[in-house]
Amino acid sequence: MSGLRKLLGSVLRLGCGEAVSKLASFGLYAYISRVFGVEWLGMVALAQTIATYVMMGADQGLRLIGARLVARQPSTAHEVIRHVLKKRITSGLVCVALGAAYAFRGPVPAQARWLIFGLVVAVIPYVFSLDWLAWGLDHFGWLGVWRGGGGLIFATGAILAMHLTRTILLPVTIANGASVLLGAGLLGLLWILRWQPHLARTVAADMRVSLRTEFQWATVFPLGLATIVTLMFNNFDALMLGAMSTARELGRYAAAYKILFVVFSSYYLVTQSLYPRLSRMKNSSTSKRLLAYMFSGAFSGGVILGGVIAVFAPAILRLVYGADLSAVQLLRLLSVSIPMDFCTALAGTVLVSQKLDRIVLWGAGSAAACDITLNLWLIPRLGAYGAAWATVISYVVLLIILSSACIYSPLFKSTGKSSGLLEDLSPSI
Repeated sequence: MSGLRKLLGSVLRLGCGEAVSKLASFGLYAYISRVFGVEWLGMVALAQTIATYVMMGADQGLRLIGARLVARQPSTAHEVIRHVLKKRITSGLVCVALGAAYAFRGPVPAQARWLIFGLVVAVIPYVFSLDWLAWGLDHFGWLGVWRGGGGLIFATGAILAMHLTRTILLPVTIANGASVLLGAGLLGLLWILRWQPHLARTVAADMRVSLRTEFQWATVFPLGLATIVTLMFNNFDALMLGAMSTARELGRYAAAYKILFVVFSSYYLVTQSLYPRLSRMKNSSTSKRLLAYMFSGAFSGGVILGGVIAVFAPAILRLVYGADLSAVQLLRLLSVSIPMDFCTALAGTVLVSQKLDRIVLWGAGSAAACDITLNLWLIPRLGAYGAAWATVISYVVLLIILSSACIYSPLFKSTGKSSGLLEDLSPSI
């Protein structure tokens, strides 16, 4: 019960920030849709999607590695930060350059090119963000403040500036850059003033060697590629719609998918809160039994939530956007993926926490390849509906692969006893 209370407390602390961020994001999208139209809604969604790819490329899965390492041994935080920043700076410069080139040369609407460029450049401050450190050290309250504050600054700043100027480009670009910069600065100050003084500054020689091995590119690259192909699976549809269809079709799809994204993000609060604990977990029958219960609960909850969204889809769209934007059937179709997403997100978190990164890479890569292939065939014929069908079918592929991996792979190689998944095996710092 103590472990369960800690987990629920972590989820609630993260959830408060996430709720503020998502409400602010919905306010921004609703404002853009009502004032500037569904086409601009689609272009802003496209720009954010491309910037997210650049962000994930700059990170290369380093946030997962860093959080995993400091969760197991907080005393290594100084050394881990050095390795993470060194790798992130290198990959960040390359990815920002590629993102900028795509903004001006890629198959995107002409009106969106400078907007995409502005959001891509704002990835540079993110390279130095220590959100992964707060995650690994179980500082979920501050992580919630970082998320909620960043989302609120971005959305409110952009809306106020758009209202005054009646334009989109500069308000969205400047507000986004300011939110990322302030968020990175906040976590940096917390590290210097609050977290660092409580941690040892020396790391044993054998541990330094072990950390260097963890951060070799040969070790980092599979996880980095896994995070990117997972992202491709989740939202490459938007890039393909932007290249192969109209801004209106892109806007309709974005309107439906943004609602599901809020659902997915809310559920990810649970998986993110579990990640440090999963990283410390050892093999036991109790742990495996709890995992089985969690997968059953995730699927059941997803089925119920998906059904509610399907039934009330027209009302949900009108409440958020002021009109259904002809996206009711899209939202109902995409709601089928909710229980599958809940299970695949949990399975991926379990596998990565136990360093089974290559299995996640193989599964996400297979699902992404399926999604892209189906989109190439279906988008020219069905537009946004084709992208939605491709998403649902690809989720089936991902669910089969990751659930099979959790069933048949030796997840926990240690034979030590553990009192269970929900037990916090090391104190918070």
